[in-house]
Amino acid sequence: MKKVNRRQNMNFANGNSQLFENSYVNEMDEGSQSNMSFPLSEKSTQRTRPPKDFVCPITSQIFSDPVTLETGQTYERKAIQEWIKRGNTTCPITRQPLSAVALPKTNYVLKRLITSWKEQHPDIAQEFSYSETPRNSSSISPSYGIPEISPPSKSYDEYVNNLNSRRFNRATVSTSPTSVISQATLETVINDLKPHIECLCNSEDLKECETAVLTIAKTWKDSNAESAIHCCLSTPTIVNGFVEILSASLNREVIRTSIYILSELISAEGSVGETLTSVDSDFDCLASLLKNGLSEAAVLIYQLRPSFAQLLAHEFISSLVQIISNKHENKSDLQLIMEPKEAAIALLEEILMGGDENCKYINAMGVISANGIPALIKCMDRVEGRHSIVSVLLCCIKADRSCRNVIATRIDLPLVLELFHGGNDGLRGICVEFLSEIVQLNRRTICNKVLQRIKEEGAFSTMHAFLVYLQMAPMEQQLLIATLLLQLDLLVEPRKMSIYREEAIEALIEGLRRKDFLNFQIMASDALISLSGRLTSSGKSYNEELLLKIAGFDQPYNTVMKEEKLILHETESKETMEEDEKAAKSWEKRVAFVLCNHEKGSIFKVLEECLKSDSLEMAKSCLVLSTWLVHMLSRLPETGVRNAARKSLLDQFINVLLSSRNLEEKILATLALKSFIKDQGALEELGVYAKGIYKVLRKLKRNSVVVTDILKALMNLPSVNAMELWSCSEVVELGSCTNGEVLCLLHLNGRVLSSHADGTIKVWDAGKRVLRFIQEVREHTKAVTCLYVSSSGDKLYSGSLDKTIRVWTVKQEEIYCVQVHDVKEPVYHLIADPNVACFSSQGSGIKVYNWSGVPKHINFNKYVKCLAMSDNTLYCGCSGYSIQEVDLCKHTSSSFYSGAKKLLGKQTIYSLHIQGGLLFAGGSSVDGTAGKVFSISTKGVTGSLSTGFDIQCIAVSNDFLFTGTKCGTIEVWLKERVTRIAAIKMGGGGHTRITSLVLDANGDMLFAGSSDGKIQAWALE
Repeated sequence: MKKVNRRQNMNFANGNSQLFENSYVNEMDEGSQSNMSFPLSEKSTQRTRPPKDFVCPITSQIFSDPVTLETGQTYERKAIQEWIKRGNTTCPITRQPLSAVALPKTNYVLKRLITSWKEQHPDIAQEFSYSETPRNSSSISPSYGIPEISPPSKSYDEYVNNLNSRRFNRATVSTSPTSVISQATLETVINDLKPHIECLCNSEDLKECETAVLTIAKTWKDSNAESAIHCCLSTPTIVNGFVEILSASLNREVIRTSIYILSELISAEGSVGETLTSVDSDFDCLASLLKNGLSEAAVLIYQLRPSFAQLLAHEFISSLVQIISNKHENKSDLQLIMEPKEAAIALLEEILMGGDENCKYINAMGVISANGIPALIKCMDRVEGRHSIVSVLLCCIKADRSCRNVIATRIDLPLVLELFHGGNDGLRGICVEFLSEIVQLNRRTICNKVLQRIKEEGAFSTMHAFLVYLQMAPMEQQLLIATLLLQLDLLVEPRKMSIYREEAIEALIEGLRRKDFLNFQIMASDALISLSGRLTSSGKSYNEELLLKIAGFDQPYNTVMKEEKLILHETESKETMEEDEKAAKSWEKRVAFVLCNHEKGSIFKVLEECLKSDSLEMAKSCLVLSTWLVHMLSRLPETGVRNAARKSLLDQFINVLLSSRNLEEKILATLALKSFIKDQGALEELGVYAKGIYKVLRKLKRNSVVVTDILKALMNLPSVNAMELWSCSEVVELGSCTNGEVLCLLHLNGRVLSSHADGTIKVWDAGKRVLRFIQEVREHTKAVTCLYVSSSGDKLYSGSLDKTIRVWTVKQEEIYCVQVHDVKEPVYHLIADPNVACFSSQGSGIKVYNWSGVPKHINFNKYVKCLAMSDNTLYCGCSGYSIQEVDLCKHTSSSFYSGAKKLLGKQTIYSLHIQGGLLFAGGSSVDGTAGKVFSISTKGVTGSLSTGFDIQCIAVSNDFLFTGTKCGTIEVWLKERVTRIAAIKMGGGGHTRITSLVLDANGDMLFAGSSDGKIQAWALE
């Protein structure tokens, strides 16, 4: 065979003109529906040829494996197999339908005759023997093993109809050969084309074939695409010739022309497309052209309607995005049925809409990584394919929610709204889903601007159109359109009446009522939660995490915010973020107000039923929604709906608190209950459950700060017997008799430090409700009378009768003495920080020591028995039952409280404690009162501790007071009401004096030191 001196060779099947003419004329007779006949060309040679019956009419070669069909015609087996494989169902010669699926057996009689003839005519037999000459094609892409899943059907005919006006006028197929040009002219045109078509199909000269393609295209165009010429060009043999050109030619004009002709043939006759798709190498050739930058190939590929698996296997995404991104399209006299960009957009949609969710995600991320979003947005001004662009952008948002910010700020929203107004229900649904997605932004100020654009831009009233669509939308679309409509209405302060708002809220509440459609119920609840506007950059609501943070459980919120900070731009100014938070709070109030006040709080009754759902997901979603609404009620003006909320939801929150095993659900319930305690009626109702919920609430104290307020409210209810609620259990008793009396206890970061009469300091691990010994140090030579820790918690100060104050560094497991200060006097009581130390000694008044030099003496003629400090003011409990106030800046003293002296005995204040602006003082029992509670700001007495026992020491928690006495009894008092509710007896009998009391950080453990050297601990219930 001849070789063409080019980078690619064309290997056309050998054949003579007689074969082409026979096939051509037969097909013309069938396809043109005319009585035209054209003279066959002369024989190419007059020399001896093999008998006609020995030659295949398709290949023009002597039979190698002849098969005789049911029509009586005989063909080479491989040739007729290829014919059938291309989708043909008729006999090539007779055009009669073929009913048999499988080919018959070899015609051995004919084969033996041919063998005998070959032996007699070896020279002729050698020249006309059959040889298989495969056509060159682009290399086939490897299989990816992806199942063939057809994407949603796309109406190609719709593109044809929409774009007909842009194509050159093409005559329709007519039964009359004179419909466009005269019979004679048509015969002349076709006869003129025959040599070029012969060349296209049979020549091995690439240049000749390329010239033939250009000539055929020009002739066909000049004839206004006459149907008879179309029928002529639609035969499989000629179609294959054009495909060969696509595979072999390097001339872009020729390739574009071939694509144009094939595109026109396919648009008028679907069987041409079937011919192309029947051989994988044909599609591979087009795929290769597309990847090499030939944008017109996208049109032909789209017309072939490939399967999703074919599109996916060739990895078209980056090539399609490149076509869409091209600013300048190639101009040509041959105008395709649709623009390459439109075809690329349509193919991109088919790729993204096909396959499972994981496949959709991967393909959408491919579009995003190829920078396809900006290019798609720029193409929105094209009417054709606009809905495909919206679909693709929607897929991208679902794959990577963070890209919605770019889309929301750049897209021309009136074009989307125009699509909504003019589209069918399916297209409207896509537009609604798209608009719903782009308003789920994490920046409230930007979100409001996008909503304002949706509301104001466009040729029609958007809100009215949305309202009309809400009435007729399918169930799955109602929630989206209702949420969108409500947000548009809330761009302004809620008016007394708004039909848009009322209809939108009613649709959302109706969604909660749909018990028969669980998924729809969950979607309705989630939609209502998202309306709060607390969204991450991915559009996910973090309302639950924010509510947990408000309740004091920070971990989930911190996790979300940590992820958000990695996404947010560091360039955002503090002022911008503050403005956005202000807008977010305002929006949140608007949404909560209209939801709570709709139909006098009807949403609460619906939520009551939803919280009883058997679905854990539904119940959890509604718990978050209910908690948010009830929490917001406490921040909204009273409109009379709080009572409705209490009647419907209070019992449900209590049930969650008692029955749920989920910590976060319990915390949400406590936040909701906290909102109810301001309502006296709700508080009284809550008091009925006090005994049942008290222990549960105590266990939640470590996780929720609002629990303290609930416990305090319950304890102080007149209807609640506090003695029935409070209880404790002893968990440990340790003896340290060898170290003498326990003089002071201190709790620090899960450890207890004790000082003793023999000068030792011990460190204990107080975790897990036990005391585990860690360290014992004995730097002091005499009794360590007092311990004090700095506010930072890293420094410990100790005072001793050895006339020194020592400074210790606090480590994880041990303490180390780093400084020793000789103050020349015994230290009985001590308060210190890095700047100053205040201590009392044997004489009256106090000493102020600035860690160098000689301590300054502030004398007020009173013996100081205890100290407490707030800011720069020192409070001294003194003999004579008085309290002195010392200004450490001015070094002056004044009387804070002066008690009445009794004629018999000495009255003294032994203990002071400051917490929450109150000063708690305990001492000698005078007229049945051993202690008082003062307001530091007013110096007035707010309560009295009525007991006959002298108070030696005091410990204070958020809810209770604990007072230690000389007789080994610890009395328990309600802090708010200053009422005694219980007593704890320390081991050792009535002669044991309690020397020190301390609580852990959460108020769950009480530690006591005694005069007989014991340390005891109780778990407080």
